[in-house]
Amino acid sequence: MTESILIQGGHVVDPANSLDQPADVLLEGGKVAAVGKVKADADRVINARGLLVLPGLVDLRTHVGEPGRDSEETIAHAAEVAVHGGFTTIACMPDTDPALDNVAAALYVKRQSERAGYAEVVPVCALTRGRAGRELSEIGQLVEAGAVAFSDEQRAENSPAAILRGMQYASMFDRAVIEYAQDPELAGGAMNAGKECSLAGLPGISPVAEELAISRACMFAREAGAHYHAALLTTRNGMRAVKRARKLKVRVTAEVAAHHLCFADEVVRRRYDTNFKVFPPLRTHDDIKWLKRGLAEGFIDCIVSGHRAVPPQEKELEFGNATFGAVGLETALAAAWEQLVIGNVLSRADFVAKLTINPARILRLQGRKGALAPGHDADVCLFDPNAKINVTPASLHSRTKNSPFMGATLTGRVVATVARGRVFEF
Repeated sequence: MTESILIQGGHVVDPANSLDQPADVLLEGGKVAAVGKVKADADRVINARGLLVLPGLVDLRTHVGEPGRDSEETIAHAAEVAVHGGFTTIACMPDTDPALDNVAAALYVKRQSERAGYAEVVPVCALTRGRAGRELSEIGQLVEAGAVAFSDEQRAENSPAAILRGMQYASMFDRAVIEYAQDPELAGGAMNAGKECSLAGLPGISPVAEELAISRACMFAREAGAHYHAALLTTRNGMRAVKRARKLKVRVTAEVAAHHLCFADEVVRRRYDTNFKVFPPLRTHDDIKWLKRGLAEGFIDCIVSGHRAVPPQEKELEFGNATFGAVGLETALAAAWEQLVIGNVLSRADFVAKLTINPARILRLQGRKGALAPGHDADVCLFDPNAKINVTPASLHSRTKNSPFMGATLTGRVVATVARGRVFEF
């Protein structure tokens, strides 16, 4: 039996219900029971004075190695890492081995998540079998098994016909298609193409790869009447492509990873640290300004962790040979808070929406996730906006420590997370 929990004296920020005020939150039976001035005899009382009380964060992009690469990050461990960062729901991508392209795989993710008992892990399933870009997966059956969206991530073949056909089928079941915003023919390289790349002597990844991929996917979405979600925007023209499509009434949403708001490509040449080798690559300061503008104007809907654990033996190589990826579940909230709220780009409520109700809607989880309303899951993040956190190998709970924020001090700390009606204090 889940205990009743009363969170008292905090400041509730719940954009889905237009709340940004002092309030109490009562959780009973694993659900939100009441928000406001609450008088109740709860099994447990949490003093939230001085804290922001947020809906549990929802991450649209977490990579787990299981099945196939369990040494990187298992489903259970990723769920545990997530609650340390305030995330109570994470969408795992289908780039596992084998791919998440069948009912058994989708049910396996859900079962492992339930057994772990931390954040809920929901499957984004492969659009095509084996992510090969040829034969479509059984989309209808996967939806019944719990698929929240479809994506081939970085598919084996660049098959425009398969993408269009997949969007048509996914739209029949009201599911978004998440397309990687990088054209594979142009996206080879190690860092952003440009001045810093030339000075570093590394092969470059052209920004055009992003604009081309987004523009093409938007045309497919318009043709199919589908919901296309543009993954990991990094460039000015990528953001503009989304903006153009939105103005043409194309059903397109977009995301940006927290680390892409914090670092420009010059850090790669200056530090030559493979923790900064991420895909898509870190871009220019001008690109970052445009990403922030896209967030402020509402053309970029979500902030994601982009969490990808990479074993040390794959990072401790020359920059050009190291594997792409960075862990981000534990740093995304604080890093984005510094850039966007402290940096006066977004209001507190708009910022929280991009980590809660917006991703919940894209994953078709609204009504259960992303808000503190009666009947919603008892998922809460207690956040101290003024506390400092030092990012060190010891402070990160992920099995691997490949964080671009290593050694940095960030403002904002998750004090406690309530997930599945259980309290995790840090």
